[in-house]
Amino acid sequence: MFDAFFIMLKNVAVFVALAMPGFILVKTKLLSQEHSGVMSKFLMYVGLPFMIVTSVVNKVVFSPSTLAVIGVAVAVGVVFTLLAFFMSKPTVLMEKDAKKQGMMRFCSVFSNNGFLGIPLAAAVFPSQPTVVLVVIIINIITNVMLYTLGVYAVTGDGKSMNIKKALINPVIIAFIVGVVINLTGVVQYVPEINTFSTHFSSVVTPLSMTILGMKMGSVKISSLFLEIRTYYVSALKLIVYPVIIVALMLLCKTLCVPFINTEFVLGIFMAFSMPTAGLASAFADTYDGDGEGAVKYTLNSTILSVITIPVLYLLITLLV
Repeated sequence: MFDAFFIMLKNVAVFVALAMPGFILVKTKLLSQEHSGVMSKFLMYVGLPFMIVTSVVNKVVFSPSTLAVIGVAVAVGVVFTLLAFFMSKPTVLMEKDAKKQGMMRFCSVFSNNGFLGIPLAAAVFPSQPTVVLVVIIINIITNVMLYTLGVYAVTGDGKSMNIKKALINPVIIAFIVGVVINLTGVVQYVPEINTFSTHFSSVVTPLSMTILGMKMGSVKISSLFLEIRTYYVSALKLIVYPVIIVALMLLCKTLCVPFINTEFVLGIFMAFSMPTAGLASAFADTYDGDGEGAVKYTLNSTILSVITIPVLYLLITLLV
């Protein structure tokens, strides 16, 4: 039981520690925080797609039960993201500024399950492919929701939602490519495809955390821990919403709902317990949102997740 806790703790701690090079490079002025924008684009359009391709090709065995798991994961992801989004409205009414309120909603609902959740799930559950598959599916749902509900949260304007970007983005394309490669078995004849993809997928974790460290280096560390609002958003993101969704999944498992087993519950936990989506500051810049709040909520929730993820995981292992 406690072995599982320490395994999760060590993995999360190592992931967050990977932010230190970026932090040091910015603090020593060898790089500026603005350089993170170029790195983020490489991560979004190269690293993350190849990581998804690699995971789908190497970890997923397609069968009727796999397709059923994907269908259930899609349904859970859509329903709970919608539920969390609408629940977030009354939880931030104490903030009167519309921009700050919108960013609080965005950062309390959307998870960093692409840059952190998928690689962390792969590291902690290497022999449980369903866990990784569920996180990948939820990440696809998250990306669709980011460009619809996420944009609406930041702008307060429904006309700003981009349906095209929601449905045609690197994550969805990478998943489709991975499925095609998997089903055709082309890797058996051209293994270099897998080698090529694996090389790029390996940059996701260190690069995403380096970018986070660079953002951390551009703000006063003390400012991340002085505002009650910051802790409040982190509490919603790291504790309240994950506890609700996992409790619902455990109830479904107890009621013997088809395909919701221990691995499925762990996948849902990994997807929804991650800190705030790393794209929060990019969305703030693009849609004229609360940029300062986006950086603070992202960094604060990421640092606190070193404690919350292992503790929640320990509680889950007592129940599953």
